[in-house]
Amino acid sequence: MATIKEAILKGEYRPGMRLIPAKMEQHLNLGRIAIREALRALEGSGLVLTIPNKGAVVANPASLEQIKEVFEIRFELEGKAVCLATTKISAQKLSELEEMNRDLSSYCHDSGKYFFYNRIFHLELYSASGWKFLCQIIEQLFDQVLVFRSFYPFKQADIDSYLEDHKNILKSIRAKDVDAARRALINHLRAGFTHLIKQYTTMGEAKLSGGS
Repeated sequence: MATIKEAILKGEYRPGMRLIPAKMEQHLNLGRIAIREALRALEGSGLVLTIPNKGAVVANPASLEQIKEVFEIRFELEGKAVCLATTKISAQKLSELEEMNRDLSSYCHDSGKYFFYNRIFHLELYSASGWKFLCQIIEQLFDQVLVFRSFYPFKQADIDSYLEDHKNILKSIRAKDVDAARRALINHLRAGFTHLIKQYTTMGEAKLSGGS
């Protein structure tokens, strides 16, 4: 499932694209049964739809109103996760996250890859909370935004600012300052949401509706 999910989140499998197991078998070097099971699992997460007489297709991204709702929920859930992580994270895990953030800078020129690996950074951070169900919910919400975001490539300047945000979040965590970590994380999410809306407005709704 991870291979197919990665292809969707990176935008390699675009919304509306048919996912035909016979073709995917050769492309992904996976067995057909494994592919069918993965597609069923991804349907449960909302990334894949099964359409009568057509089969499995990549789901269309959420609407703008749904994305706004998703972000409001993310502020609360991810804020809680980073508070818990700040009190529980090990020195080794924190050092690993700092290294991951340095590595993210190499993807500044490719927003698709940046946001995919940025997702891993955030999920690794939240996993330090120890709350598995919370992290599972956050992951599903994160993925909905990532599919939406694949339509709107970001500028390098925006990504550079996100890397600085990560540094501030990790600095607060290293200081064991729960309130500062939560504030830095939410400010980071709000900045991402603001940039996303800006890109959506600049490029117009035509991209989602299939217009020119």
